[in-house]
Amino acid sequence: MQGLKYFIFIFLLGIFIKSEAQDEVSKPVDGTILDLGFGFGGITPLGKLQERYGSSLNFSLGGDYISTKNWIVNSEFIYLFGDQVKEDVLAPFRTSSGVILGDDEQIADIFLRQRGLYLGLGGGKLFPLSKNSRSGIKLIVNAGILQHNIKFTDERNSVAQIRAGRQTGYDRLTRGFSIKETVGYKHLSKDRRLNFEIALDFIQGFTSEVRVYNFDTGQPTIASRLDLLVGARFVWNLAFYRNNTEATIYY
Repeated sequence: MQGLKYFIFIFLLGIFIKSEAQDEVSKPVDGTILDLGFGFGGITPLGKLQERYGSSLNFSLGGDYISTKNWIVNSEFIYLFGDQVKEDVLAPFRTSSGVILGDDEQIADIFLRQRGLYLGLGGGKLFPLSKNSRSGIKLIVNAGILQHNIKFTDERNSVAQIRAGRQTGYDRLTRGFSIKETVGYKHLSKDRRLNFEIALDFIQGFTSEVRVYNFDTGQPTIASRLDLLVGARFVWNLAFYRNNTEATIYY
């Protein structure tokens, strides 16, 4: 449900921005475009990954090179962060009341967070909605690396089990090859000044847990996983337009 709320918010934001851009002064839209993007959105795990994490937020940095025929070369970095960790890796250290005691026998202020990243390179195509516009549907397929892990925050540094690097036995660090498909609407205004996109991301990660075994279970880590994620983002673009006579930056 949280992922749906993120998408609805991003969708409505895009409609509002587009409505503000109706009175555009047209400029030539031919030529190549180098497009840098700064994005923010939400993402939700599916399948087995949903047993470990809940929905999270993300921000992204990326770039598109768009040819005169609207073919795209794309690179992207997405950073994932959230506070919904469902897999309680510190369960063996909890008391019957569910708390963890620190070295001083006081209740520890310890929190589990989700962290992750995606780094990829790929390509696709932009399909303009009209002949005299570069705005349209953007389809991208990327290949890259997906990584995720549990981050521990111990406010008083009072829990010996996760102090001084020992947290690596509990952090479920997972990494591997992944594929990402992106479907979105890319707006490149006719006056070249309002450039943004609304994107849906689908990530399939063929991953494995990096550690040899998990301290809390005493069992070997999982050698092969399929991690699925689906998310929505709003991306603000800084576009460098180039045609036959000049190169101009608009944002």
